Amino acid sequence: MLGFKIPEERRIEWFCKKAARWDPFEIRRYEEFYKRFLKEKAVPEKKKLGLKLIVISDTHGYLAFDKSRFPTFMDTVADFDLCLLLGDVTAAEMPVILDCIPREKILAIKGNHDAFDIYSRFGVQEISGRVCEYQGVRFAGLDGSFRYKKERFPSHTQYESLQFARAMPEADVLLSHDVMLSDFYRDPAHSGLIGITYYVFKRGVQWHFHGHIHKSYERCYENGTREKSVYQCEYIEI
Repeated sequence: MLGFKIPEERRIEWFCKKAARWDPFEIRRYEEFYKRFLKEKAVPEKKKLGLKLIVISDTHGYLAFDKSRFPTFMDTVADFDLCLLLGDVTAAEMPVILDCIPREKILAIKGNHDAFDIYSRFGVQEISGRVCEYQGVRFAGLDGSFRYKKERFPSHTQYESLQFARAMPEADVLLSHDVMLSDFYRDPAHSGLIGITYYVFKRGVQWHFHGHIHKSYERCYENGTREKSVYQCEYIEI
């Protein structure tokens, strides 16, 4: 038996069975999963996807308060293929956005401050928990945030997010509201989700777009996936 290596998926299954018995609001124990069970990371393809995107996140009503802001932003955009809504965009802002962007060009996921029916009310396509293809590019969605309080809002426990992500097919781009859980701990509301970590590292997505932390930046994860954190409105080419 010397040198026998247990396949990673079997080790992940063992971890999930153990995690199912933990406190559903657990955070710290999942660092073990990140450090020990996700060592074999899928490397994404290096190719240009050829899409021009409008990405909106965490506007929290501002686009309705200042109704000229979004049209002014759109005046700076010569052309775009798709608009991505990453959550925490209020119902009052949706008519402002839809005045500038056709419904059929929008893919959306909910944030932790959103109503559960916000997108169905406005006829906008929500993709949380599934994969949607647009011009040959596959988008996967994982909504909400870590369930940092015992109330009903778009959210997941760490265990739920892991099971959610493991069930989703492969995609080129992951859309999430929250960040991935890592060894950089912020606070319970912004700790991130292990399901996002799993999907990025095991599916090998080329891009991961998220909001939630109210800061815009771009970087590469250790497997080569490009992370883009979006705050409010951005034009991005991928």
